[in-house]
Amino acid sequence: MSALRRSLGALVSLIALIAVVMTGVLVMRRSDNRPSTYDAYIQAYIVNMAPEVSGRIVELNVRDNQQVKQDEVLFQIDPRPYQLRVDQARAALQGLEAQLVVGTSEVASQTSGAEAAASEIGAAEAQLALATSTLNRLQPLLGRGFVSAEQVDEARAAKQTAQIGLERARQTAAQARQAITSTKPIQAQLDGARATLALAERDLNKTAVRSPSNGRVTALQVATGEFANAGHPLFTIIDTEHWYAIGNFREADLVGIKPGQRATVFVMAQPDLPLRGTVDSLGWGVTSGVSSTFGGLPHVERTLNWVRIAARFPVRVMLDKPPEELMRLGASAVIEIEK
Repeated sequence: MSALRRSLGALVSLIALIAVVMTGVLVMRRSDNRPSTYDAYIQAYIVNMAPEVSGRIVELNVRDNQQVKQDEVLFQIDPRPYQLRVDQARAALQGLEAQLVVGTSEVASQTSGAEAAASEIGAAEAQLALATSTLNRLQPLLGRGFVSAEQVDEARAAKQTAQIGLERARQTAAQARQAITSTKPIQAQLDGARATLALAERDLNKTAVRSPSNGRVTALQVATGEFANAGHPLFTIIDTEHWYAIGNFREADLVGIKPGQRATVFVMAQPDLPLRGTVDSLGWGVTSGVSSTFGGLPHVERTLNWVRIAARFPVRVMLDKPPEELMRLGASAVIEIEK
């Protein structure tokens, strides 16, 4: 009987040992096939709402933790100074447009005068050609006595007068061409005035600050009457359309994780409800926190830790339409990657 009991005890011990070994093997295989981490949290895209123009807040249309829709007006900055700038820029533009009309009319008149002066050159050249021809014809006849010296002198004087007239016509035409003004300076001023007006209108439009996406307001700590500075956030909007989970996985597990793999996420608020998702990306760098640089040289600690702790890298998992009531920024989660 004693021998039988010892045999049964040995058999039970062997079976227990085999069960422990099998359990360890199964756990290791599951860990290899389905990497998981408890070091995870829920995350979403956020927008720090900062106005693009400065001014006093005259309307605040939201409260903390309120759900908002895309393009909804969140708050209104006093538009009156910006409206005055628009009116000023528009008046300046209209004045330059009027100057351009007058300048264009003057240029047309000056161009017409220059064309008329240019036509006088042709008449003066014809007059000179006639006087020259007459003088050339009379000079041979003087020696033969067919014409008098007085007639030749008159022809020579007529030629000189025609030459002077041609020079005057040319000078007048050149002066008329030079007197034609250009509208290019006014055109350049017009371009600048149009740009100034466009910027003023843009600033006026930006006094109404709108939501960039569907989301939820958080960290609101201002009220109507607060002076808002351009570029300084007043509160934050959580984009509730795109939720994802960030899990820090051991570097040894990254080999089996690829973008596009399916994953299951559990949040601590309701751990029995699995949420489906897809691996979006893997982190490519974390700080070591061991070495640093002093005076241009790397500083390395003179100690050696014989326990090798695996680094952890963030893996992003995009969630497939998760329940809105469970999604909170920074909520604890568990991620299990499927293979």
